[in-house]
Amino acid sequence: MEKLELSLNKGLGYLFAGLLALACVSLVSCEREEPTSNNVDTTIYHPGEQHTLHVPAHDTVFEAAGIRFNMIYVPAGTFTMGATTAVGAPGYDPDADALESPTHLVHVDAFLIADVEVSQFLFLAVTGFNPSQQSDLTLPVHNVSFDNALRFIDSLNKITGYSFRLPTEAEWEYAAKGGGLADSNYYFSGSNNPDRVGWSVNNAGGTVHGSQMLQPNVLGLYDMSGNLKEWCSDWYGLYTSGSQSNPQGPERPANANLRKRVIRGGSYLQSPYYQRNTARDFLFGSSETKDIGFRFVIPVSK
Repeated sequence: MEKLELSLNKGLGYLFAGLLALACVSLVSCEREEPTSNNVDTTIYHPGEQHTLHVPAHDTVFEAAGIRFNMIYVPAGTFTMGATTAVGAPGYDPDADALESPTHLVHVDAFLIADVEVSQFLFLAVTGFNPSQQSDLTLPVHNVSFDNALRFIDSLNKITGYSFRLPTEAEWEYAAKGGGLADSNYYFSGSNNPDRVGWSVNNAGGTVHGSQMLQPNVLGLYDMSGNLKEWCSDWYGLYTSGSQSNPQGPERPANANLRKRVIRGGSYLQSPYYQRNTARDFLFGSSETKDIGFRFVIPVSK
C-alpha cells in the first residue's frame, strides 16, 4: 500500500500556504488484491465535476489538502452484534455486560474505513485548528467533540467532493471484528491478548500513542482496541433482539438528558475491559476529553 511520507519540519506557515491551498483530490488504487474485485480504478476525480464520484470495492488511498490517507475495504456481510455470557452461544464473551445484549444478527453493506484514527496533521490541514491537548502532528487528534468531528467531515467532503461520514455503531463493530474474516471471534480487535493490539492503562504510560505501533486486525485496521475512544454516528440506545440491516441507531431521544452519542474502542486511560470489540460507552456530543478521537468511513459505490 502506498505510504505518504510527511515532512513536519517545514512549519505551519508552509502548511497553510501550501497544503491548505490545494483544493484537489485524487483517488489511487492500493496494491492489495481483494477477493471480490480484480478491477483497478485509476481515474482521477476533481471536485466540482458533474458526475458521481466512484468509491471502489478495494483498499484505496484518497488525498485531501495535499495529504493522503488510507481507507480499508470492508466487504458486505452479516454478523452477530453484541455479546453474551451464555457459554457456547454466538457472541460469547465472559466479560459481556447488560449493555451489550441481547445479541442480534446485523447485515451491513460494503464500505471503506480509515485504517488509523484521524491524525492531528490531517485534522489541522482540513479544519485549520487542532483541539488536541498533546499537540504533536504525528499523533491522532484527540480532545475532539462529536460536533467538531462532524465539522471536520463536512470540510473534508467539501474539499474532496466525496461523502465521508462517521461509522455507525454496527459498522464499527463489524470492522473491529474483522469484517467477517478470520479474527471475528477475538475479544479484542485482532487478538485475544489486548497488549498486542491496544494501548491501555496497562501499557500506555498515561499518554496517547502514534498509529501503527501495535498489531492491526485482519483487515489492516490499527487501534480499534485502545489508544483513543472513537465516536460513532448513532444516538445511544438499548439493543433489541431482532435481525437488522444497516441499522442507524435509535431516533433522537426526546429527553435532552438522554441525547448521547455512542463511543467505541476504549482508550489508553482505561483497562482492557473497555477495549473489547463489543464494549459500549456514550457521551454528550459536546464532550471533549483527552482520550477521545475518531475515524471515518465511506460507502462503496453500488
